[in-house]
Order: sequence, then structure tokens, then C-alpha cells
Amino acid sequence: MSACCYHAPAVALAGEAWGARVFGEESLGGRFEIAAPAAWVLAPPFVRNLEPPADSIDGGRRFWLSDTQIDLRGGGQAWFSRVVSEVVTADGLQPIGQISVDFDPSYERLVLHHVRIIRGDETREIELRPLVNVLRRERDLERAMYDGRYTAHLVVPDVRVGDIVDYAYTLHGAHPSFQGLFNAEFGLQWSCWIALTRVRLLADAARVLDTRTWNDAPAAETRTLEDGAVERLWSALNQVGAQSERDVPGWVRDRKALRVADRATWSQIADLYASGYETSQPLPEDLEARAAEIEAEASDPAVRVVTALRLIQHGLRYHSISLGDGGFVPRSLDRIWTVRAGDCKDSSRLLVALLRRLGIEADPALVHTWLGQSLEADPPAANAFNHCIVRVRVAGQIYWLDPTRYPQGGALEKVSQARYGWALPLVDGAVLEAMGRDTPTPIYEAKERFELDPAPEGRGRLTVNTYYRGWRADDIRRRLASEGPDTVARSYREYYERVYGAAMEQSPMTVEDDLEANVIRIGESYELAKPWEKLDETRGRFQPLDDIFAPHLTTQRSAQRRHPIDLGTPRSISVETLIKMPKAITITGWDDEHEAPGMRASSRFEAADQTGTLFRLSRGLTISRTEISPEDAEAYFSLREGALNGSVVITDSKDAPKPKSEGFMLGDFHFDYRTIWVIVWLVLMLLGAIARSR
Repeated sequence: MSACCYHAPAVALAGEAWGARVFGEESLGGRFEIAAPAAWVLAPPFVRNLEPPADSIDGGRRFWLSDTQIDLRGGGQAWFSRVVSEVVTADGLQPIGQISVDFDPSYERLVLHHVRIIRGDETREIELRPLVNVLRRERDLERAMYDGRYTAHLVVPDVRVGDIVDYAYTLHGAHPSFQGLFNAEFGLQWSCWIALTRVRLLADAARVLDTRTWNDAPAAETRTLEDGAVERLWSALNQVGAQSERDVPGWVRDRKALRVADRATWSQIADLYASGYETSQPLPEDLEARAAEIEAEASDPAVRVVTALRLIQHGLRYHSISLGDGGFVPRSLDRIWTVRAGDCKDSSRLLVALLRRLGIEADPALVHTWLGQSLEADPPAANAFNHCIVRVRVAGQIYWLDPTRYPQGGALEKVSQARYGWALPLVDGAVLEAMGRDTPTPIYEAKERFELDPAPEGRGRLTVNTYYRGWRADDIRRRLASEGPDTVARSYREYYERVYGAAMEQSPMTVEDDLEANVIRIGESYELAKPWEKLDETRGRFQPLDDIFAPHLTTQRSAQRRHPIDLGTPRSISVETLIKMPKAITITGWDDEHEAPGMRASSRFEAADQTGTLFRLSRGLTISRTEISPEDAEAYFSLREGALNGSVVITDSKDAPKPKSEGFMLGDFHFDYRTIWVIVWLVLMLLGAIARSR
């Protein structure tokens, strides 16, 4: 419902309704109606019973109530949701003045209960039937993803600043793929103030539920109802907005949250889906012919795996239809191969079938692309996954392959693997399996050379050779295929032009792709119009771009880090920069290294030959883990600041050129921090000698 919500009710603000079709209440076969709440729902009139704090406004709105009530008795499932919010300023009129509720008519029935406007002491009940439209909207149509969901939408009439809008609805039904297993996560704290967040759950006494809370979320209040069922109630009153930190890993819950799930095992969860990936049926005829060719051409299992992987990656375009159970069950092998399109489930099923035909041990595996690192600590749940890949075993070695990653290079040991923390292979007796972590891949290595004319208005020449490896090579390969080399070349040139003025290609960009080694080399050569930043009529300043530290060390220092820092995929990056000056100068070089747990940054500046005109700046960064703990945050901040300090700034003059590394200016002299310490030491020695002579 709100951009500030952590896990909001199933409500979205209406936007562009691409491919929208409007339905009436009668045409939906009872899947949508307007009626009062069921008797089990507790929905007393809203009463504003506390004084909001000064910082309670978010986007012109103030949130008073988020109420979720779920009835699981008798094996059914019904979700009641109620939201009460206030228009505080004119900015809040638009988001509060329209209401949208999404539902899937293949298994859900939506009952809209009420929309009320509270103005002062008066409450006005809105007549809903003339106002509600049910739209067929595909939010991800342009991404070839179709979910078949409908949206009940209405514009609330005559909403004014100061009004409180109170609306409620119930969704009946559960996804058929889950076979009655319940699992849900609720946010009990938002990023803005909310007066009351409440979750009420009714279940039969014999039903065993596992719960987990985060960040001091309240415990449940439990009571037995007259029918013997158990009511569990979680309430968070007068909650201040959670202060989010930057770059927190996606699997970290950074505010009060609650998760409730039917008690189950991961083997039970795997059994829900395994039958949909059955591969005993023969391959489609033309795919069988291709399998026979692969079998004849390669006896090495590793070669067969890579050939099959690329066949599926190149042969299927991504196309997802998640109508009903289509979000969890792949289509038949014949259907997938006939249309040459599918989503992750379809691609994985087809790859598994092909690999098994080639005598390779392969199984589909469910993963979660951002919560996967925390799966082992969460209760087993049917909706714990959002992606499907393939687990392959060759010569005792496990490989995690994603057939939707197009295109990928490398022999099997060089193919970039999918690493999402924990995976659930769809096999008998399944348990969660750790996916391992990659060692740092040298994904980016650049060698660049600047040749500079005299400052402050001289031109320059730049040649660059960049080597991309591993998953970064896959990214570049994908970009070259989708955008074309000319577009990529233009974007590379514009990157330098933002700093060095107009850049004219001295020769066209070159691309060399070693698919087997999974390495791409891109060569560039430019004439730069303004490599010098003009300081005055006689002086200019040159500084090479930082392609390493600033782009990869983005999390700035904070007083007390509370959550881990997301470092991304382990990787290694290095850049060697040669700077050819128009005349001999003297420099103060350095050789620095900075370390933090799982990280190392290096920076070295030195003369590259004996002429005094050629200098080398070498920078490197290695990240060998995916996150930094809060306890190690200070070491990370120190590494970042030390690395960013190791930049080079050269100031040149027509009359008396002077080299300079990063520091400060004092008249015509430029000092870096190393020079300062030498001067301080000399002064202290001189003062000591004077004192002793007396």
C-alpha cells in the first residue's frame, strides 16, 4: 500500500494498466463481490486514541492502522486486511485517494467490505458498486512475464486534507501448489511511524505452527476460542520508523518482523514440486537428435554439460506465465521445446532432461535470489523460493548452473556458477544444501596509458586494454549481444568524455572473445581534448579516473553500524595506469596496502623508467567474502578511506612543472601526506640540534 511499508498488505497504488480490461462484478463468476466481513473478523470502529509524534508524516500521510487477520480453521484460508491512514498535506491526497487490491481469480475470491471517510466527528460510508472497476493488468508485460492477476480499483471521492480513510477487504483461498501448507511473513515496523500494526491468526488447536521474530518484535498473545481453536495475536503499538542503513544484504531483516509457517520438513517441501519436474518421458524428436550429436561429438562429461547448457541458454527465450499453479509448476518438455520459450522452471526441467539423457547426474534445485543466505535459519516453507536452477555432479564435483543466464562462456570449471547461499534439490529425502562460495575471480583487469601534452591546455592520448573474466565477461558478452558493439563503444567513449572533454577514437574499439577461457578483451584508443583541468593561465591539473575503489567501496562511514555490509560477489579488480609527462619531473611515490576481514586494497605510485617522464599507478582490490559483519565495519571504513586517499593528482606548469600526488597546495608548492611527515621530522631534528648546542 505504501512505499514506506516493509511488508504491506496486498494493496498497490494504481499506475499504468498495460493491457487492462475492465470487468463487472457479475462477469467474474463470484470471484469478486462487495459484502460485510465474516463473523470471525474483529473490526471495531476506528478511534484515534494517541497523539502522533512530530515526525509521523510520510509523503503527506500518517498511518494509523495496519490490521491483518487470517483464518486457517477447517483447512481453509481467508485473509482480512484493513488500513487506516490520514491525509496530512496535499501530497497525501493522491496515494490515499485511490485504492487497488490485487487477486488471482484462478484460486482467490476478493470481498471488498468498506471504504469510509472520517472527517472530524463524522464518518461517511462510500457506496462502492458505482466506483469499483476490476482490471486485468499485467505489470511485467514488457518483461515477458504474465501472472493473470486482477486488480480491483477505485478512486475515493471527495477526499480532503485532514480526512482519515479507512478501508477493508478479505481474500479467500490459498495457492493450490502449496497443498494447504501455510507460510507468511509480516512487517511489524515500517520505515515511517505507524500507530498500530496487528496480526491476528486463528487456527485449529491441533495445527502446529512454527514462528520466528526479528529485531525484538512482540511475542504472541494466545487464547482459546469457544470452538476450541487457538487465537494468536501480535501487536506493535506506536512504532517509530525504522532507520535503514545503506547496503544491507537482502537476506537481513533490518526491522521488526514476524514469520509464521506450518511445521514441515524440507523433504516435504521438495515433494510438493518434484513431480512437476519428472523427466522419464522421451525428449522431443529434434532435441533427441541434438542429444545424439552431442553424445557422438564429446565423450568428456564436462564438455557434454557445457554444450547442453549453451544449447538451452541459446535455444529458449525467457517467457513466464504464472497463471494459477504456473508460477510453481513447469510445462511439459514437448511444450517447452516446441515454443522455444520458458521461465526458470521450464529451462531447468529441459536442461535436467537433456543432461540425464547424456548420462549426467542432474537435478532441479529451488533457490531464493536474495533471501537464500538465511534459508537454513528459517522454517521450511512452500513459498520460500523464487527461482529454479540445476545441480550437476561431474567427477564428484557439484556445479550450480542457471540455464536462464544467457550467454555464458567458459569450460565447465570456468562457467560462472549460481551461488545463492542454500538450495533445495528436488530429490527423495531432500535437505537444504549449501551452495558454497566462489574464490575471488579476477573479473576486471585494465591496462591504460596516458600521454599528455604540456599543461594547462595541452591535449592527450589514451590507450586502454581491459580484460573481463568470469561472470563479468558474461555481462559484457550479454551487453554486446543486446546493444551491439557500436553502442557499447559509444558508451565507453562517453565515459571518458565526462572527465577529459571530447574523446576522438584514434582506432575503432576492438573485441576479442575467448569463449573457452571466458575472457573478453576490449581495446580502446582515444585523443583527449582536455585531459588537464585548467587552474590558471599557466597551470593545469591531471587526475586519472578511479575505476576501482570508488565504484566498489560505496558504503560510507557511520557512527555505529548495526547490520552487515553487502559486498556482493567475491571478486578481484586491478588497474595499471601509465602516465607519460611532456617533461621530466620528480615525484613522491608510495606503496600502500589496506586490509579488512575478507578484503585487501593496494595502491602504488612509482617511476616507470629512468627518464623522469613516465610514471606508474597500480591499484588493486580483492574481496573474498559476500558481507562484512557490524563488528568488522570499522576495519572496512578504514580500508575504504585509506584506499580513496591513494589517488594521484599531478599539477603541471608551463614554467616550472611540479608533480604532485594527492595533498594540498601552499603557494607554488604541493605536499602529500608523506612529504609533510618528512618535513615535520626534519624540523624536530633541527630544533633538537639547536637545543643541544645551547
